[in-house]
Amino acid sequence: MLRRAVALTAGAVLVWTGGTFALAPAAEAGTVTPTVHCSLPAGQGEATGPQQMSVDLSPSIVDPGGKVHAKVTLGPSPATSGLSLNDVPTTPSIDLAMSGGATGTVTVTGPQVNLDIPSGKPIEIPPYEGDFIIPADASGPISFTPVRNLTRTKVLGSTYETPCDVVSGGGSIGTVTAEGTAGHPATLTAPATAVRPSTAVTLSGSLWTAGATPVPSLCAADGGGCDPAKFVSGTLAISGSGELSGSAVLAAAGAVPDGSYLVKVGDGTKEATAPLTVKAFVPAGPRAIALSRAGAPLGSVISVTGSNYFQDRWINIVGLDAGGATLDDTAVYVKSTPDGTFGAEFTVSDPAIASIQVDEGNDPATVLTTPFTVTDASATLSAGAAKVKPGGTIALSGGDWPTGTTPAAALCGADGGSCDGARISGSTLRIGAEGTLAGTVTVAGSVPRGVYTLQVTAGGAQAVTPLTVAPSFVVLSPSAGPKGTAVTVVGQGFAKVATVSVVGLRADGSQTSDPVRTKVVGLDGAFSQTFTVNAADTVAIRVREVLVNPRTETAAFTVQDGTAPAGPSFALSPPEGPVGTTVQVTGRSFAPVATVSVTGRTADGKRTADPYVTRVVGLDGTFALDFTVRDPATKSIRACEVLVNGKIAQQSFTVS
Repeated sequence: MLRRAVALTAGAVLVWTGGTFALAPAAEAGTVTPTVHCSLPAGQGEATGPQQMSVDLSPSIVDPGGKVHAKVTLGPSPATSGLSLNDVPTTPSIDLAMSGGATGTVTVTGPQVNLDIPSGKPIEIPPYEGDFIIPADASGPISFTPVRNLTRTKVLGSTYETPCDVVSGGGSIGTVTAEGTAGHPATLTAPATAVRPSTAVTLSGSLWTAGATPVPSLCAADGGGCDPAKFVSGTLAISGSGELSGSAVLAAAGAVPDGSYLVKVGDGTKEATAPLTVKAFVPAGPRAIALSRAGAPLGSVISVTGSNYFQDRWINIVGLDAGGATLDDTAVYVKSTPDGTFGAEFTVSDPAIASIQVDEGNDPATVLTTPFTVTDASATLSAGAAKVKPGGTIALSGGDWPTGTTPAAALCGADGGSCDGARISGSTLRIGAEGTLAGTVTVAGSVPRGVYTLQVTAGGAQAVTPLTVAPSFVVLSPSAGPKGTAVTVVGQGFAKVATVSVVGLRADGSQTSDPVRTKVVGLDGAFSQTFTVNAADTVAIRVREVLVNPRTETAAFTVQDGTAPAGPSFALSPPEGPVGTTVQVTGRSFAPVATVSVTGRTADGKRTADPYVTRVVGLDGTFALDFTVRDPATKSIRACEVLVNGKIAQQSFTVS
């Protein structure tokens, strides 16, 4: 059996002498389609058939004993694979016979790549590149003809070679001339279409001084007045084989007027020029401006954008009061881009701002004005369940915050005093373009049990919300509703594998008439149980451990008029956080006593690298567990029933 497996695996490497086209060959590449004869490894026999070969050689002129660079693209091999394999280390090569100015054979070898090999199908491998040296006594034009492909593959700890020899129908794929390059001028190619000022101009060429530093300059059309300052930066470089590549960035429109020029490059030994046309952006329509917000609180930073402006012009942005007077201290200046647009951040620094004015280069004919309102709305803040364990993370939300500012969180006493930012060990809070606050805060692990006030401050705005910190607690969802409401009771910080009882309480602390519900706590100290409130005198729901501490936690519930609402089916708390965040995952309406598997998911739906977590669903169809997000690629968290109806629930999670 082992010999058979090895033989089949060897057959799988046969296709690696070629592959379908992954990229089209360069225009100057030579292409032939000879018949090749492949000797298959490990006693798998032979294969004969046509195979297309394309090779691009550069530079066209090289010193005797110099280096030639080859780009190779091969068509499918006549051999096929007997097995499907993954990540097989593969090294391709091709032998080229020289004639004319030199004789002998040179080999182009590509880098090792890992390939997936489907059974019985052509394998698509990317074109490869490599260098070879021509003989030191070479002189004149040398023609290169493919004579053999050779592929080395590593399978089951062994290296297999698959040669495919050209047996007929071959021919030359190109010519390189061997001679000294001192008497040959360098070449330079520039874009044939017009380019804009302030943009990168791609340049290329050959026969340059190997390793020298190229310097570009812009000259008049007659070759005079050359100025290197017309290019402000660039990435031009000359390779070891004398090939010029990279780009040079033109100066702004004010320094480079529209017109026909010559671009010149010199390397200290050689120079070459190429024609270049420069034409700045011309607006196709009337100027237009827009604000990211039509109104915002004092201290906000809003975005002001515009389009259809002349490029590389100074744009002046300033606030006006209700009478149209300029508020000089609000002014912002920015230059338009090569495509005639601009974008600037404008700080709402004056309560008198009633509109925002934009002009181009102080030209009164270009003035545009748009209304703006300085709002006085107070920032809002909510902490959701408002309960968290020491070292735990809780999601926050809010509105009417000043945009462009960075929020900071602190934990204060219940009365709002003695605020301490050190009690918050982590934060992902951010303010969106519309003034919405979102993100999470992590309470330091050293914070003792108690009732606190969470304070958030940003750009002069401030808001607070109550927050309870406790090693164990319960959260009700919902915390109010009419008789018949099915309440999801979620607990944290209870004894592992302990049984908890869930009951309703009256105002005097006695138990209501609603039946007791029980649930076994998970290994992470969390549980989820549904408790139906039918007693009209219910004021709270109590959870107590049975036969252990017994630890007791209570949460208020308000009985209201109306029809009982439907409860949520799947929830994450918090819904976002940094790598390492532990997320409480709760679900309801799953199959009783079924096993659910909870996994992280990437943007394309694949599983992340994080380990899955399983939990047995309670008799009421609910579950609760903790899932730690360690993979930064996580975009959502999914719960799936195992070996039953396969119900799937999924919620997005943001790695911040």
